[in-house]
Amino acid sequence: MNTNPTRDLILDSAQALAQTRGFNGFSYADIAAEIGIRKASIHHHFPTKHDLESELLERYRSGFVAQLESIESGAKGSVERLQRYAQLYTNTLSNHCICLAGMMASDVGALPEQLKPSLEAFFSEHMAWLTKVMAEGKSAGELNFSGSAQSQASVFLAGLQGGLLMANAMGDEAVFKKLKQTLVAQLK
Repeated sequence: MNTNPTRDLILDSAQALAQTRGFNGFSYADIAAEIGIRKASIHHHFPTKHDLESELLERYRSGFVAQLESIESGAKGSVERLQRYAQLYTNTLSNHCICLAGMMASDVGALPEQLKPSLEAFFSEHMAWLTKVMAEGKSAGELNFSGSAQSQASVFLAGLQGGLLMANAMGDEAVFKKLKQTLVAQLK
């Protein structure tokens, strides 16, 4: 793992900008101004914006995998796992951001082809984890839903992602918190 402080600052700045403005809403000049370096320094680490986006998405995916592992090891039961998972999205919104992968998905038509497999992998990883949680919860009698665990996982993930966009557009965090509660409550 690369531990170059300048590289990390560039990634941190790019992530914050991407989660608030979208990938097409910032430039290397914005990053340079924010962290106090020259654009040439950014190009040294990331020759193209696509290189930056690719590494940023991989870092984001890895971070989420670690969070899923933490939820898995620390939560008791499926309901708590789902609540803790949904809290990750609440935290994002509380920071006045949108999920990086959700932001990229909303602009998928403009993404370079090399980013699409990583974006698809992000959602596939989440779907697999949520499907497992749904299936285990239903089997243990903790969750009650009709249809397949995979279908319910799709509804849950789509609800959270869409809820972030809606709450952000409305400027009302309470909209998301109510949606989150409803998504979990309807499974009990």
